[in-house]
Amino acid sequence: MNNTRTPIAPALVLRRIYAVPRQRVFDAWTKPELAVKFLGPDEVTVPEVQMDVRTGGSYKIGMQMSDGERWYVGGTYREVRPPERIVMTWRWEEDKPEDEHESLLTLEFNERDGGTELVLTHEQFATDESRDGHEKGWAAILDKLGTAL
Repeated sequence: MNNTRTPIAPALVLRRIYAVPRQRVFDAWTKPELAVKFLGPDEVTVPEVQMDVRTGGSYKIGMQMSDGERWYVGGTYREVRPPERIVMTWRWEEDKPEDEHESLLTLEFNERDGGTELVLTHEQFATDESRDGHEKGWAAILDKLGTAL
């Protein structure tokens, strides 16, 4: 029998240029005290961040919605190459574990004219709807990162 949860949605790729050194952008993604400042889109806050940033290490992020509800996402770092690249799995916790789906997030930090180009690639989505929802969230997060830097 075939697995009906095979990812079908195309990858999401977003790019931003920040006028700061890439080490600073890399640090924002790898230091919890910095990550809490931008990881929630729009009015979402991030009261909890745990990171063991190393290949094979794990992370967990708690995002608090405006109504007080908390959503959790976590995963494993598959590759950490400071300050150039992070590859990590991305899995939202669901009420029913069988509803959880693991996708893959890659962050590339490229030096550009004294600043940093961040390329965010999120792939292996279960559905187009999930991809589209993440696109909106990531766009807001990357804008917030620009303010936090």
